[in-house]
Parts: sequence; structure tokens; C-alpha cells
Amino acid sequence: MRKTVFALVKYKPNEIIDFFLNGRIVYESHEIHQIIENDGIAWDILKIVEYSKNSEYDDDLRDFNEAKDNLEKYKVILLNRFSYLRDKSERMRIKFKNLILSDNTAISLDKTIRETPKQKRKRIEGNRPNINSFNILREKSKVPRPIYFVNLVKYRDVAIYPPGYKGKQISGKKASYIYTRIAYKYNAKHGNLFVYLSDAIKTLADNTETKTTWEMIIIVKYKSFASIVDFNAEPMFQLAHIHKDAGIDHTYVYATFSSNKNAELHDY
Repeated sequence: MRKTVFALVKYKPNEIIDFFLNGRIVYESHEIHQIIENDGIAWDILKIVEYSKNSEYDDDLRDFNEAKDNLEKYKVILLNRFSYLRDKSERMRIKFKNLILSDNTAISLDKTIRETPKQKRKRIEGNRPNINSFNILREKSKVPRPIYFVNLVKYRDVAIYPPGYKGKQISGKKASYIYTRIAYKYNAKHGNLFVYLSDAIKTLADNTETKTTWEMIIIVKYKSFASIVDFNAEPMFQLAHIHKDAGIDHTYVYATFSSNKNAELHDY
């Protein structure tokens, strides 16, 4: 089975150590801005590396473990599979879409309750982006280039909807699928793409204070800063946040720019 590693690293001053060198780079970024929630760490590098040989994976993991004491912060996660689109054919696009939406839960919003002003304020505050990071992102986007949002997700065991919601009781993962399906639709409308999705198997190394056991990693490629704003302004997408809030226990969202032209997602 092919193994894939997701890594976030913050270097100590004047200590730059390259790592996970033997595999194929799926994605790499040296410009990382936390948009939703904050672990308080100014990460220097984000890498996703895929291995076709277990020996390459074992060697890289051993080298990293030997060097990690020279790093200030790190988070390394083993992924179950890499599921990004290998080509741009319609067949692969449909296959990837079905992978994300492999659930027959109805997505009708007819059962979504009318929010009270208090509930609406709470929802907006909970999904409000980090303003400083958002402003930096706006400035950096003056030079046109794609923006990759890297989402780390942990689901609730059972979805928790507000009082008055009349839908069936479902798992947090199913509630999140409803939200993802709607997000997929409106992202596509504005020219944005889901380019990567993978289950997280386990944490391999983590010296951060917030040791969350992540379950899913999703990357969405936005064609521009304007497309992020337009997508988030869609009324039906805003309503879909009730399913995100019900299903997701915890999430970090990193806005990144591709830093490696040889990475497979760079020009996707």
C-alpha cells in the first residue's frame, strides 16, 4: 500500500532542515496563513509526500525522528491514501466527486431551521476568518496566483444540531458530507476545485500543545482571492454552515501558496 505523509514544521532560528526527501512531492508550501481557528504557530513549511516503496518511507521517517529535536514545532500525520485527481479528465473528476460524496444522505436544506439572531451571531463568529491572516492573504494575492486552502478536520461522533432541527440523527461525518457536497457545488460555480482528499490514519509525531487526532485532510484550490469572497457570499452555502457546525468537532484551515513547481498539485 502506498503511504503518504502530511507534515507541518516550524524551524528553530538559523536551523533549516530539509526532510521527507525520498518520496514524491504532492504539495509543498512555505507561505502558510491560518484562516479559521489558530494553533498559535507560525509554520515555516507544509509538505505532503507520497511513497511507492515502504523502504523510502521508513528511511525518511527514521531521518525525521533523528532530526526532530532540532525543530521548534512539528506535526506529522500518516494518511490512508492520496485521492487527488491525477489528470483533468471528466472521468477522474466524477470519480473524485463520488469519493467525496460517497453517502446517500439527502442534502435538501428544507429541514434547516430558521436561525434566531443569537444563533446567527454565534455561527458567524465561529466561522469568522482570522482578520490579520485574511488581510495578509489579500495583499499577497495582488500578484495573481492560486490559493490552496488546506483543511484539517476532526468529526463529532454524532452530529449536534440546534434545538428545533427536524432532520434525522446522523453521524458527524455524514453531516460534514452534506456541507462538503454544497461547498463542492458552489466552489465549482466560481471556478474553484477540490484537488485533494485523504483519510488520516494516525499521528506519527506532534510536539504542539493541541494534539488533535485529525481524521481528514482536504485541499481546495481557489483561482483567486476574489473567488474566495464570491464563494463565501453564496446564500445557500452560508446556510450549509449549520451542517458543518453540527458535524465537525474541530478544524484548522491554512491558506497557502504553492512553493514547489515540481509538486504534483502545483499546476493542477
